[in-house]
Amino acid sequence: MRLLLRILFWSATTSLSVAHLRADAVAADIARIHVEAIGGQERIDRLHSFRAAGQSQLGDVTLEFQMWAARPRSIRIEVMMGNQVLVQGWDGRHEPWIQNGRDGAGQLMPDAVKTRFKSESDFDTPLINPETRGFALEYAGEDEVGGRPVVKLLATRDLTDQSTLFLAAVLHALVIVRQDRVRLAADGTRVATQTLYGDFRPVLGVILPHQLRTYEGETLVSDVMLNWIEPNPPIEPTMFSLAGGPDESVEEENLKAPPAAEQHERILELAN
Repeated sequence: MRLLLRILFWSATTSLSVAHLRADAVAADIARIHVEAIGGQERIDRLHSFRAAGQSQLGDVTLEFQMWAARPRSIRIEVMMGNQVLVQGWDGRHEPWIQNGRDGAGQLMPDAVKTRFKSESDFDTPLINPETRGFALEYAGEDEVGGRPVVKLLATRDLTDQSTLFLAAVLHALVIVRQDRVRLAADGTRVATQTLYGDFRPVLGVILPHQLRTYEGETLVSDVMLNWIEPNPPIEPTMFSLAGGPDESVEEENLKAPPAAEQHERILELAN
């Protein structure tokens, strides 16, 4: 309760004091309060990986999936579509990959897909150790999300990835309830998305969202609900790598041809 009162007091006085403070200094203070509120740096550091399972609603289709993620940017997603299992992964160092079936032939991810996949694979939000991860933070004022008062922070990395983060008091904590993101695609175009976060629950003492809805413009492109998150599961060293390496005999045109590309794009939407 003390922490919640501290947050509310800070919010009430921000409009009076922010004019006398640098925007980046105010943002750094908010980021520190956020880290403390969701569990503290020590607990965040202890949560270095997770396994999760849930559903993604894509139009009239509901897809079951499992996902593994590890700090800093390793990810593996397995989606069940009928009798098929479609897999995507990235070890955070080499190129992302796609695979039909857990034991099927794999190949490197097409360029049109991999840029977005890599940009969505960070284990931590921009407010976790922002300086060491290359994020510049600025205070961006106050607003409302769903009728709830929020404070806004602008997070920028490499001038190609910019997010506006909306933080609100939930479960006696200051959490990110929305992220408006603009990133530079491989072809140079700017892609804007909006993600809403909900159903916050503690995982190993760290408060995490279990529902994520992502929009591109007015279009809902991904509606993900996590049933559970298992902290620090056993992870095989090769889980995030492409078994046997890429199948370089597959031509690029075949990588982009339907129906495989459409199926892989569906998996990618789960990572938003």
